[in-house]
Amino acid sequence: MAELTRDEVLDRFRRSEKLERVDLRGIDLSKAALPSAALARADLEGANLEGANLRGAVLKNSNLREAHLVGADLREGNLECADLEEANLERANLAGANLLRANLEGANLANATLAGARLGFAQLGMANLTGADLRDAILVHAELPEAHLGNVKAAGADLTGANLRGATLTGGDFSRAQLADAQLVEARAAGAKLGGAVLRKADLARADFSKADLGNADLRQAQLGATIFQGATLTGAKIAGVVGGGASLGDLQVAWVDASPEGNGSARVTDGEITALLSGSRPVAGSARERPAGDRRYFGRGDILRNATLEFMPGAKVEIDSVFENCSIVLGEGAVVVVGKSGVLADCQISGAGDITVHGQFFERERPGIVGARALLVTGHGALDASVQQAAMPTQFAFERGCRLRLKVMKASNGEPRTAAKGA
Repeated sequence: MAELTRDEVLDRFRRSEKLERVDLRGIDLSKAALPSAALARADLEGANLEGANLRGAVLKNSNLREAHLVGADLREGNLECADLEEANLERANLAGANLLRANLEGANLANATLAGARLGFAQLGMANLTGADLRDAILVHAELPEAHLGNVKAAGADLTGANLRGATLTGGDFSRAQLADAQLVEARAAGAKLGGAVLRKADLARADFSKADLGNADLRQAQLGATIFQGATLTGAKIAGVVGGGASLGDLQVAWVDASPEGNGSARVTDGEITALLSGSRPVAGSARERPAGDRRYFGRGDILRNATLEFMPGAKVEIDSVFENCSIVLGEGAVVVVGKSGVLADCQISGAGDITVHGQFFERERPGIVGARALLVTGHGALDASVQQAAMPTQFAFERGCRLRLKVMKASNGEPRTAAKGA
């Protein structure tokens, strides 16, 4: 039960007193005027805040589980790391709010306003965002598995690296949205507007884009596999390096697609060639990822591979959730290796101009353990103990907070240490 009454809360607010860490569970603050209130780490579980004015309020790390926030004004509020699991935010106004790493699992955000809101790394699994306004919102690496985004307004939204597996995007407007590296496996996007959207390297396996508008969308190096494009519009789409095949293309609405690796329109493809390219019956000519269809490898949990040398063609995609011991991996130009959370590469070496993402663990066999990589990302779950020898083109590095590192970067010319870093 709340340790303060409604009147006591309002009185403290009028006196500009902070309400941080206060126990307000189940309190009725409906229609209360609390703009810019200091409520960091407050416990508001199950509280009634319907129609409340909380514009600019500081609710960082607060507990709002199952809170009733229908129609609440939370514009420009700070809800970073707040727990809003199963909260009711229907029609709430969160424009410009900070929801970085917030927990919104199962929350109801139907018809809510989230324009310009920051939701990077937020947890939105199974959340209801039907009809929500997400224009220009930032959802980088947000978790949205099985979320409902039907009829959302998300033009210009940034969903780079977001997890939208099994999500519903039916009828949503994602025009010009950033969806590079996003996971859209089995997503339902029939009738969605994705004109000009960036879906580079996105995984679209078994996704349904029936009658969707993908005109001028950037699909370069996207992963297809039984993807449904029946009745979809694809005129002007960039398709160089698409991976996989078996796409369903009945009644495709397309005059031409761009097969140039640079996406500059210099390699227009028309007529029956389009179907052949997207169905996987032949590779995209001139693509940096041109290779035989199906050059994708997955090493699942429970497998152990020892003392092996593996070579992958340019543009290959390799996912490792198993254990590799004393192995050498050679990557062709533009190949991608993803070490999953269950993956362990012990006493191994990776060489070649590919992209490496480590969610699991990588330990080098001998220095250098990584040679010539184009990019190296270690996520917050990852651990890496290795030396990286760069090629003439420097490796691009990215390390998320929480990862464990012991890293030495070596020059391309003589292998001398360039920088060293520990921890993250």
